[in-house]
Amino acid sequence: MSVVDIALQGAATDGPTFRKVISRLAVDKLASSTPPRPLPMSLWSPVDQTDPDVQGPVCDYVSWPGLTDRTFSSRHLPPALQAVIDALPSNAVTDPANAPFGPITALFARPAGGIQKDRSSVLFAYFAQWFTDSFLRTSRPDRRRNTSNHEIDLCQIYGLDEDVTRLLRSKQGGKLSSQIVRNQEFPDGLYEVGDGGRLVPKTKYLDLPQVANGALAWLLDQQNVSPERRARVYATGLERGNSSIGYVTISTLFIREHNRLCDGLATGHPDWDDERLFQTARMINTVMLLRIVVEDYINHIAGHHIFVLDNSYAEGQPWYRTNWMAVEFDLLYRWHGLIPESVLIATQTYGPLDFQTNNGLIETLGLEAVIDGASREQAGRVCLFNSPTFVLVAESQSLKMGRDFRLRNFNDYRERFGLGRLGDWDALTSDDRVKTALKALYDNIDQLELVVGLFAEQAQGGALFGGLMNTMVACDAFTQALTNPLLSKNIYNADNFTQYGLDQIEATPSLQALVDRNVLAGAGIKASFDH
Repeated sequence: MSVVDIALQGAATDGPTFRKVISRLAVDKLASSTPPRPLPMSLWSPVDQTDPDVQGPVCDYVSWPGLTDRTFSSRHLPPALQAVIDALPSNAVTDPANAPFGPITALFARPAGGIQKDRSSVLFAYFAQWFTDSFLRTSRPDRRRNTSNHEIDLCQIYGLDEDVTRLLRSKQGGKLSSQIVRNQEFPDGLYEVGDGGRLVPKTKYLDLPQVANGALAWLLDQQNVSPERRARVYATGLERGNSSIGYVTISTLFIREHNRLCDGLATGHPDWDDERLFQTARMINTVMLLRIVVEDYINHIAGHHIFVLDNSYAEGQPWYRTNWMAVEFDLLYRWHGLIPESVLIATQTYGPLDFQTNNGLIETLGLEAVIDGASREQAGRVCLFNSPTFVLVAESQSLKMGRDFRLRNFNDYRERFGLGRLGDWDALTSDDRVKTALKALYDNIDQLELVVGLFAEQAQGGALFGGLMNTMVACDAFTQALTNPLLSKNIYNADNFTQYGLDQIEATPSLQALVDRNVLAGAGIKASFDH
């Protein structure tokens, strides 16, 4: 019986207690779909990567560093034999003038004007990118490694470590640094005008990693960001914190919420100093995010309002283990098909180039217009033949990673996650275009590689994705969200969060609730992952 079947059988029974029981059954089924961590192998190898253009090897056996060094990404299945990888159809470019991408990459390409749409809004696309950037953090150039904290921790606004967090704090009233633009609060500006009229980072931000190591400058150069847009770049927790208007909008919401919480805590606890106000607001804010993820974001993916944030039972389950991001989780989360051709905000249409590093646009329009416009705009479907041209390089890199790391085939992963192997292409999809294209490249469905199969499998039962992607997303999400230390029964209580904090979390089952508290009063805007 599927998770959806379990939930729908009890749909006639109402009440929070019953919902919690159904949610527990569904979460436990999904979280137990594959053996719990620790996984036997990671992408660790005793051989260092010495050539930045050649991916380092991965190990074929279990080892102590493979079980303990979380700077290497984990993996759900051991590597396939190299001979199996060598037998895969070539993805080489043979006619660059007419076909600049290989034939496997071309499976992802969206025809001109041919976007396939789904029930998600563009706000869902914004949130998905922002959310995953905090923990799916592949290193460059050694893609075996990651820079992740392996936690949902709002590092987008707090940074990856305490040194960065201190740089982003105002040191007054527990608040994060911010600025007022057009009578609204936004993240603090990173740059100021220096000698000769040059833009230079503010002194307090010189030690931000993305400033000190040049990563931000590199990203801005890659996007050909104009001087006008560079002047509006914000000081953020992560190097990609200014990458798109959607990313910045979500970060701004949580910065406003953090500072609002500080005011509420200070009212109830006038004796608290800056440090305690900051730390308590940070914990409340992070659990709010966890609740939004489970009750708004994941329920949207499932297509049914099944799941609730429940910290009362997870610690006793066998899947309650130390978090460790897996390479398969990273690769399946590349939902480029969501990206639309354009977005209508207020009365004007904006294209992809308008989305990129354009904080001045958000300041001019206001968060209200950006969020409302994104909620009313239909996003694309996550599937083959639906990725915009400008992300095909990323799709090609995903395929290369899957082969470099010798990921097992799609059917092997279906079997690993308890779904059973598919016997033929008809069981994968009813889309004739997809079946014809796959048959022309792969000998049979057992040769189909994971990265392609995840996006080829047809969605069923109202879910956004096919069975394997749905199960893998839910399994990793629940086993890495419900293990957050803030949800521990020893931690999650009024002594640590205050009753005010618990009440604020209780009042935040959705992103809409967060938006309603942090935009202009009476704006009446829509903030929904459903189009």
